[in-house]
Amino acid sequence: MSRLRPSPTCPPTHPDLVLELHSGDVVWADLGDSSGREYAGRRPLVVIAGEEYLEIVDTLAIVVPVTTRDRGWSNHVRLAGPAGLDAPSFAVTEQPLTVSRARLLAVAGRVDDACLGEIRGWVRDFVGAH
Repeated sequence: MSRLRPSPTCPPTHPDLVLELHSGDVVWADLGDSSGREYAGRRPLVVIAGEEYLEIVDTLAIVVPVTTRDRGWSNHVRLAGPAGLDAPSFAVTEQPLTVSRARLLAVAGRVDDACLGEIRGWVRDFVGAH
């Protein structure tokens, strides 16, 4: 089953396709260049946006980057579920970002609901949304 669909914001004659995303998806993205301590290049991300956001805002996604480096930090949540990555990986919850879906290359897999809940819990704490 293809996860590509026409973008509703593009005119019908425009053939642009975007990834169909769901909360908890692990996606590969090309983040381009970085500044400072931002993540860059081709890397996996976890989609943390809610389903309603993903339906309404069909050109953006709220995500957290993923790293294979285990720093032993409690806020770096080890991915659980069929994430589709070759190595043990961790969600970097202190760096949520909004990216254009044009940067997203493919869906690798997804994290389970408990893992997504833990990731979102850390993000809520960091942004003060209690």
